Amino acid sequence: MFSSRNRLTLRLLGGIAALLLASHGRAAQPEDADQVFFREGRIPKLRIEISPAELAKLNKDNRSFVRCTIREGDDFIYSEVGVHLKGAAGSFRPVGDRPALTLNFDKFREKQKFHGMDKLHLNNSVQDGGYLNEHLASVIFNAGGVPAPRISHARVWLNGRDLGFYVLKEGFDSQFLVNHFGSKAGNFYDGGFCADVDQRKDRKLGRGTNDQADLKALVTASREPDLAKRAKQLDEALAIDQFLSLVAMEMMTAHWDGYARNRNNYRLYNHPAVNKIVFLASGMDQLFGDPNFPVFDSMGGLVTSGLWQIPQTKLQYRDRVTYLLTNVFTAEFLTNEIARVHARVRPALAEMNEGAAKNFDNSTRDMNNRVLARIAGIQKQVGIQPMKPVKPDGNGVFKLLQWEPQADAGEPKMADAADHGGVKSLEINLDKPDRVVASWRSRVLLDAGKYRFEGKVATKGVVPLKEPTGEGAGLRVSGSSRPNQLSGDSDWKKVSFEFDVPAPDTEVTLVCELRAEKGRAWFDLGSLQLVRQN
Repeated sequence: MFSSRNRLTLRLLGGIAALLLASHGRAAQPEDADQVFFREGRIPKLRIEISPAELAKLNKDNRSFVRCTIREGDDFIYSEVGVHLKGAAGSFRPVGDRPALTLNFDKFREKQKFHGMDKLHLNNSVQDGGYLNEHLASVIFNAGGVPAPRISHARVWLNGRDLGFYVLKEGFDSQFLVNHFGSKAGNFYDGGFCADVDQRKDRKLGRGTNDQADLKALVTASREPDLAKRAKQLDEALAIDQFLSLVAMEMMTAHWDGYARNRNNYRLYNHPAVNKIVFLASGMDQLFGDPNFPVFDSMGGLVTSGLWQIPQTKLQYRDRVTYLLTNVFTAEFLTNEIARVHARVRPALAEMNEGAAKNFDNSTRDMNNRVLARIAGIQKQVGIQPMKPVKPDGNGVFKLLQWEPQADAGEPKMADAADHGGVKSLEINLDKPDRVVASWRSRVLLDAGKYRFEGKVATKGVVPLKEPTGEGAGLRVSGSSRPNQLSGDSDWKKVSFEFDVPAPDTEVTLVCELRAEKGRAWFDLGSLQLVRQN
């Protein structure tokens, strides 16, 4: 028997399905070639041949399409296929190395398709050595009502050079939109690299003037100061139910580099049937890294932050997490999927060499363990007792005593009782040079009002990352960017961050963080406090 709240969640998810399928009846049609390809889990052998002249063009501009020929086994030859390099800072490799590739089969030859697909990606998996993250993400997100590209695998050669095993991923293109929404008529945007929705987007598909009025309406709604008006405007501009599922899935899979936490790896589609923006996830190759990754601390993006300040959203979101944990994100479903992929992929790796197959055995066991640990971590968070509002002393000061470490990137050393110059401190130490984003966090439940988070910070040898959220060491609240920053060698300095709480009983996460390539930072425990200003 479902509670009234769970019945509401089921109705909401039913609304998502109706939104995504748009009543175009695809389920009643015979299977298309692309459906057969992914259902059967085919692992093609692809030999890509690029002529010297085209290779020179690719070396000069690796993001522009050049022509190539692709041989699939001994049976199929695709000519005049468009190919260019892909990948961001972590995954990009030059063409002479082991590049990630985008293939467009009808770029230069009209109506040419690969198993029913116009466009696909070959990911080199340098950040997903077990070849499982993107596949699991695709299955989980689609099962949870969030459209995601389907995943298979491939063996790849380039001009006779064996590049090894790749993740094969369908592209975000007009065919993807038709498959999931029944239409390709709406505006489709690439979110860009660590760029929120208030920054101009690259429109990949769409008709008419590219004034991006649909995105501007979403930005305006997210920033509307009157919460009642904001709720109405967001409902008009955003597919809210689907967005809550996307945020839930990103947080449950510990997808730290998605929209909810990092304003990254997302696409936007203005679904013409409802004239609302739908968010789509991407870049899901680093998942399940932290079994205790916070599920309810998810206010990184402008839209997420704006929506989370509306009181009823938190209840809806918690319901969504609970439903997905019970009906999608289950041990049985996920471990069965991992076993299915293992049975399909291992023979292909064994054909390469037995060492690759044994490594995949280990990766599969590791993924099973990480998934089970993550499920236990989410269950623990869902069962957390409701927080009680903290109260200030007579001077309006809240003392902050409980801090939890969190590493979003890299492997820092963290200590909660470090001694720095005789001062008891929270420490973040980049023991070896690396891209590190790490923090100490404290959650508080606050009444509406104006607040100042303050404390003393010291640094040594900090080389800051230059990111929109912040640089070097500093203080902020989750979901915000900070102007304060310390780098290099700095003795104790008082740092503060001011913020507003728009509604009563609002959960706020206070963050002492370091975003750097190397160095150390200390946060004076005795000085960290929250001051109410009105």
